[in-house]
Amino acid sequence: MGGAVVDTGDSGVKAPDGGWGWAVLFGCFVITGFSYAFPKAVSVFFKELIREFGVGYSDTAWISSILLAMLYGSGPICSILVNRFGCRPVMMVGGLFASLGMILASFATNIIHIYICTGVITGLGLALNFQPSLIMLNRYFSEKRPLANGTTKTMEVVKMGRSKPLSRKQ
Repeated sequence: MGGAVVDTGDSGVKAPDGGWGWAVLFGCFVITGFSYAFPKAVSVFFKELIREFGVGYSDTAWISSILLAMLYGSGPICSILVNRFGCRPVMMVGGLFASLGMILASFATNIIHIYICTGVITGLGLALNFQPSLIMLNRYFSEKRPLANGTTKTMEVVKMGRSKPLSRKQ
C-alpha cells in the first residue's frame, strides 16, 4: 500500500506573510486568471473555428474540454515534477508549453491540430503553471493565507468579466 507524506514537525522556516510574498501573490493572481478563464474564453472563437475548419459545435467544444481535462487531470504528474525539481523550474517549463501550444495552434490546418496544440500542449502548460503557483503561495503566506488564496481566486471572475464583452456581436 502507498504511504502518505505527513508534516510532523516544524521545518524552522516561517512564511514571511508579506515582502516578496506580495509579488508571488500578484503572479498567482495572473496565473489563476489565465488558467481558469482561458478555457472558457475559447467560446469567443467558436463561430470562427466552425467556419474555418468546417466542423460542428460539439467538435469545437472539445477544445476547451480537452484543455480542462489536461489542467485538472495532470495534477499527479505536476506534483511529481514539483517534488523532484521544485516549483520554479516546473512553472518555467509550463510557460514554455503554454506558449508553444498557442504558437503551434496558429498554424493549425484542421481541428485535430487545435485539439493537440491548444487542448493538450497548452492545457499541460497551464497545469504546470497553475498548480505550482498555489504551492508557492502557501509557502509565502501563513497567517494571511486565506486572504492570499481568496485574492488569487478573484482573478477568475475579473478575467471572465473582461472577456464576456468580447463575445458580443458588434
